[in-house]
Parts: sequence; structure tokens; C-alpha cells
Amino acid sequence: MKTNRLLLTGRVTRILPLLALMLVFVQCRGPRGDDGLDGIYYTSTALYDINATDWSGDANGYWVTIDVPEITEDIYYGGAVLVYRLIETNPKSQNMLPYTWVDNGLTIYMDYDAYVGSMDILYKEIYNGANDTNAPESLMSFKVVIIEGIQLAALKNMVDVSDYNAVSKLFNIDKNSGTVVVK
Repeated sequence: MKTNRLLLTGRVTRILPLLALMLVFVQCRGPRGDDGLDGIYYTSTALYDINATDWSGDANGYWVTIDVPEITEDIYYGGAVLVYRLIETNPKSQNMLPYTWVDNGLTIYMDYDAYVGSMDILYKEIYNGANDTNAPESLMSFKVVIIEGIQLAALKNMVDVSDYNAVSKLFNIDKNSGTVVVK
């Protein structure tokens, strides 16, 4: 009887460390919603109207800096910032930045750099291989979408971020609620 007890104790002693390791490496997750999201993500959107006179630059490109206080350090390191240029002609569209448009020898390029508390929007035209940026002549509108709690790389695995409608559907972004218009 003593021998069986020692064998059983020896087996338990060998199995317990394996069970403990399994518990360490197994990740517990809560229920997953129908939308594929595992947690609570807070989103906010803001519209920024940039007048032609707000841009700075020359033939090498133009830029504008806008204050975006919603880009906190938490958002910068652990969230996502998406920017779309709103085109108000028919058909209306929302083009995600960075954006490149090519027509014969003309290439128009738009991009953004996000910082804690602000962002730069960049505009550049290249004609036949040479910088030839004209100053923007009219108002341009940009929609900034800020998502807390999910990094951009993870977001790109969940949705086509270039499609604003898909992003707004995934996060239930109402077209009017939560949107701030900044002029």
C-alpha cells in the first residue's frame, strides 16, 4: 500500500508543474460579440475644415498643423487614429490618408503625422517627376476617427480601414452623435 501511495504522489508531483504551466500560458477571454470585438472600444470623430489660407509651404509641399486634444498618450501608444479626406462633389467619397492620385504626369499625395495632442496633414503635387505643388485653393474637410483600446495593426485585421463605412459600422459610429465639427 505504501508503494502505491508513493507512485501516486510521484505522478501528481510530475503533473502539477505541467498543469501550472498550462494555466500560465492559456489566456482567458470573455465572451466575443457578433461584431468580432473582444472588449469595449470608445470612439470619437471630429471634422476639421482647413481653409486654403491655413496651409504653409512651397512647391515642395504644403502642410497644416491642427490641434487634436483627443490624441492622448494612451491613444498614441495603445489606440488608433484614422484620417479621411471628405470629397463633397458627386459622387461623395471619403478617402483614407495616406492617399495618392495619379493622372498622366501628375501625382497628388496626401498624408498625416499624428502626435500627442495634434497632427500634421501634408499635401504634395509632383508633375513629371518634379515637385510642383500649388497651394490649395479651396476648403478641404477631414474626418478624424480616434479609437481607444485597439492598436492600428489589430484593427487592420478586423476591418478594411480604408472603408469609412465599414469602420463606422464595426464601431457603431452614428453619423451625427459624437462628431465634433472644428473650423
